[in-house]
Order: sequence, then C-alpha cells, then structure tokens
Amino acid sequence: MAHIVQGFQYRPVKNTNGDTIHPIGLVLHVAQGNGSQFNWFNDPQSQASSNLWAGKAGQREQYVPSDVRAWAQAAGNSTYDSIETEGFDTEALTPEQIETVAVAYADGVRTFGWALAVTDTPGQSGLITHGAGKVSWGNHPGCPGTIRAGQRHQIIARAAQIVGGATSPVQPKVVALQHAVHVAADGVWGPITDAALAEVRTNRHTRAEQAAVGATVDGVWGPLSQAAYVATVRTIQSILGVGVDGVWGPITDQAFATARNTYFTR
Repeated sequence: MAHIVQGFQYRPVKNTNGDTIHPIGLVLHVAQGNGSQFNWFNDPQSQASSNLWAGKAGQREQYVPSDVRAWAQAAGNSTYDSIETEGFDTEALTPEQIETVAVAYADGVRTFGWALAVTDTPGQSGLITHGAGKVSWGNHPGCPGTIRAGQRHQIIARAAQIVGGATSPVQPKVVALQHAVHVAADGVWGPITDAALAEVRTNRHTRAEQAAVGATVDGVWGPLSQAAYVATVRTIQSILGVGVDGVWGPITDQAFATARNTYFTR
C-alpha cells in the first residue's frame, strides 16, 4: 500500500528491492553526520537506505514506504522499520527529533499495531536500537549511542500521548523518568516515583538505589552498580534536557528540582 507517514516529505530512493513487509517496530539509528540522507540512500553504491530520517530542526523525510523493506539493519530489515537521526552518537536527540520519532512511532502503533514499549530484544515489538541486533544486524554496537538509546522512553511516552489524543493526561517526561528508575510508568509522580528518584539523587549506595538504577540488589556497591548508576543519571539528564555527563551536579539538580516542583503529586 506504499504507506507514508503523515507529515514526512516522501523522497523515494533507489536502494530498496521493493519487498513488502509488516514491521513489528522501529529501529533507532544515528547518521553520524549532519544533513539529509537522501543522496546517500539514493546512491546504488552505498547499498544502504532507511525508511525515515529525523533532522535536528524538525525536518522529516521518508525514503522507503513503511510497509517496504529498506536496507538499514541487515537481518532486521524484514521485521522492523528504520529511522535515521541527524547528528552524532555523542549528542542527545533534540526536542524536535524526539517529536519526529514519536510521530513516526505513533503512526506505526495505529497502522501496524506496534507495542508502546522500549525493547532490546530482536523479534519483540517496540522501539529498539540498531546495536541490539548485534552481528546479524550488521554489528553496529554503538548505534545510536547510549544517550539516544536512553531517550527512547521519552519517545514512547510522547507517542502514547499522540495516540491517546491531545487531551491525554500522560506526562511524557514523568513516564520517561519512571522508566529510568524502574518503577511503574503511570505518568504520575507520586511517593514511589519520588523515593526512587531520591535514591539516585542522594547516591548513598543503598539496596534501594541498586533497584532504582536496575543493578543487582545485593547490598554490594561494586563496578556493575556504579556503571548502572552512571547510565541512569545520563538517561535522567537527557530527559531533563541538561548536559549528559553521568554526574549529578548542580545543573542537573536544579533541573530536577524544577521538574519535581512541576509534577510531584503528594
């Protein structure tokens, strides 16, 4: 049916066999460069293409219909759509890119029945990274990078809001923070969410903090717990829109306090 996502500029490229697919989710990529990917994906020598592209300033391009196989992630091409995001793996997605990916994902929910979920398991419905497919998907473990991978919860929360309509009470930022600290993602910043975020904020190396950062809860704060803590802080920083360095400093704390004052329900 040559499905094109509403709001995307359709710029068909040569690099596709035209095979029809029924995608189960969307693969998030990073372009490792700036500018439209049209010329690269339209060049037969590149042997590459993507269904969609999200520009930093909100530009939206579609190169291959959503129900047609693109050449983006090797063995994953037959089961997932793909979206390239402008920029580099050291940069966070811009708010405009988050909105673009969320719009594309919401379209997939409506059109193909995608789950409103983040996944790292190939074969499951959801928003997945290129790196999750490992060797069979072309062996790109750093794509789209830890920062952008951590923003997927925010994208899914926004997609849920789009699917639910403009009157949806879901707060995408709260849902994303809840995913980050492994509590029920209901969009309400209540006592349980507040306690988990407080554990990360105070960083006292407790069992509760291990649970909040997704580490093994054994009371021993070793290298794995520390790595999980840093990854969680980086995710929270990307959600709050501050510099992503894995260190909960004054700027992060100020942004967190502002968000808490806005959303916390006592």
